[in-house]
Amino acid sequence: MGFINFNTFGNWFQKPQNSIPPINLLSGILLNTPRTLKFSSISASNTSKKAPNLETPPSEEPGKYKKMLERFFWESETMPYFRHAPEVDRILNEYPNFEKKENPTEEKIRENKKWWNEFKSSPVVQIMARAEEIAMKMTEMELEENANPYWDEDSLYI
Repeated sequence: MGFINFNTFGNWFQKPQNSIPPINLLSGILLNTPRTLKFSSISASNTSKKAPNLETPPSEEPGKYKKMLERFFWESETMPYFRHAPEVDRILNEYPNFEKKENPTEEKIRENKKWWNEFKSSPVVQIMARAEEIAMKMTEMELEENANPYWDEDSLYI
C-alpha cells in the first residue's frame, strides 16, 4: 500500500516552537539571598556581633485601627435618637401617607375591617402566613436540637 499525504499545512505532529523562553525563578531567588559560609570558615569575630534590635519604640499616637475603634465606641455612646427630633415630627405630620386618623367614622371602621378580612382570606397571604409559622417551628426545633452540645468541650463555652 502506498501513503498519500493530503496535508497541505505540514506535519501535524511537529513540536511547536517556544517563542517565549521559560523563566528561571530559582536563579532570581538564589541571587538575592546572602551566601552562607561553611561552618569551618566562620571566624570567632563574626559570632560576637550583636543582632540588630528590630523592635520599634512604642509611639504615643494610636494607630489607624485603634482610632477607628475609638470612633466607633464614641459614636455608639453619643448617637442621638432622631425619632423624637422636631424635624422628624414635622416630616411625619406633612407627609400624606402618615396621616393620623383620630376620629374615624363607623363607615371607615367597617371598610377597614372588610379590607382586612379580604386581605387575610387571600390564598397568597395564607400561604405566606403558613410559611412563616413553619419557619418559626423549624427554628424552635433547631434551637431545641442544639440545646445540648454535641461535644463535652463545647459545654464549657455555654
